[in-house]
Amino acid sequence: MPDRNITEHSNQLHQLLVSVSRHFYVQKNGMLKYQEKPVEVNIKNYPKSKKEHLVYYILRDHFSGSFVFEVTTTNFLIPLADFLYYGWSNGTEEKYLWGMPDFLYVPRLISSPELLAGLKRLGVEVLNPPSGFASGIRIVRDIEDQINFYVLVNTVDHRPENIARHKEKIYEYMLNLNFGDNKFKKWLDNLPAGHPKKTPEYKDFVKCFAAASGRAAGIPVVNPSPADEFTGLKKYVEKTVENEVFSSSNREFSAEKLRRAQELIYDAWEAESRQRRLYLARRALKISPYCADAYVLLAEESRDPQEVRELYEKGVQAGRLSLGDLFFKKNAGKFWLILETRPYMRALAGLADSLWKTGQRQQAIGHYKEMLRLNPNDNQGIRYILAACLLEEEMDDDLGALLNQYEGDISCFMHYNRALWSFRTSGGSNEQSDAYLAEALESNSHVPAYLLGKKKIPYCLPDYYALGSEEEAVIYAERAKKAWQKTPAALVWLARHLPE
Repeated sequence: MPDRNITEHSNQLHQLLVSVSRHFYVQKNGMLKYQEKPVEVNIKNYPKSKKEHLVYYILRDHFSGSFVFEVTTTNFLIPLADFLYYGWSNGTEEKYLWGMPDFLYVPRLISSPELLAGLKRLGVEVLNPPSGFASGIRIVRDIEDQINFYVLVNTVDHRPENIARHKEKIYEYMLNLNFGDNKFKKWLDNLPAGHPKKTPEYKDFVKCFAAASGRAAGIPVVNPSPADEFTGLKKYVEKTVENEVFSSSNREFSAEKLRRAQELIYDAWEAESRQRRLYLARRALKISPYCADAYVLLAEESRDPQEVRELYEKGVQAGRLSLGDLFFKKNAGKFWLILETRPYMRALAGLADSLWKTGQRQQAIGHYKEMLRLNPNDNQGIRYILAACLLEEEMDDDLGALLNQYEGDISCFMHYNRALWSFRTSGGSNEQSDAYLAEALESNSHVPAYLLGKKKIPYCLPDYYALGSEEEAVIYAERAKKAWQKTPAALVWLARHLPE
């Protein structure tokens, strides 16, 4: 029997914890809410609460601190045998702990004769944890901090199901996987001979917990109808949510409902608080799932690249469905002048930007080209973004065609891009490329300082700019600096042509 505070190797002692959140609960709309004042609730008395609380299942190695966890709610509790099997089995899922321990701390609050008998049959000796189970309290607090950051702050999909998408980030932070104190590596490096002990097949594992109807406090010990094979914990933590606003809908299109939804988005754009903007966008989507601007607003409020892309994709889909294929055929070439097209065009611009940032560059370029086909007048300034993308991807023929299409453009964006394009395609410095560069320098003299690194490009870009202004230079340099850096001798050429 190990000392209550000292273990000598990995998998000697594991700690089981099932804790009802005192801060997080699920609202009627299915979204998580954080309550600053803690609620006096635990796994035994939670039925008295009128709220659906988050529940944390944690299995932690005492020696190394490595652990596995799952999050569900009080309405969808995971049978303890299933969670223990998940923690101890070594399946295909990436985990940071497996193999049965010699000893297991089981808090009295979740202990039951059925659970203890099953563990004894498996050869795992049960211990009661020290008073307070301090390490368990800390790990719950840290998990809640990460959920608050990754789900409530960084994303707009605040359903409890969204937590699963961020589990790897939570592990990475709490196990310090990229830093010196790597708890998982400590666990791996300190497994003694005979460990990790192999876990029986799921069917045999569950049979050890004979009483199918037994419960530990309010938690079932086993599933009353266990499967022959382990199918994971998704059935407990991934629920279908009625009126879920983040998935596409086949509801009949209504122009009046779309109009009402769009009015809410106009209000949302004026709202000062993020919480209010999210509320109005979700409400708009409940009125009409065809409201593309609702998806655009949600994407703008998210900091998660995957979620941003998915939301813009849904915005593009919603916008296209609301307009109809015939509309595209009849009005290509004059989009944006038609007010109804603007939500779709905003969504498509956002999607292209998110694809570019996540490395799907050819898809992004394709979307930018499509926007110019639909609206060659380019009220959104897409030609400037596309030119920078083509430069960086060294698509010189496409860039040449774009420059010819907008030959009369007087902004510094096109002047500097034309100069760099000419330098690259005509063999370097010559009369033509030098003339283009002179025109560029005349259009905005602030640009070279940012391209040459004499001035730093600010983290937050300006919202507005005037022709020839420093704000215009900052925006251009942020988009085009990599292309200038990738072009051999281009920056030397630029520096050589600066006035004394």
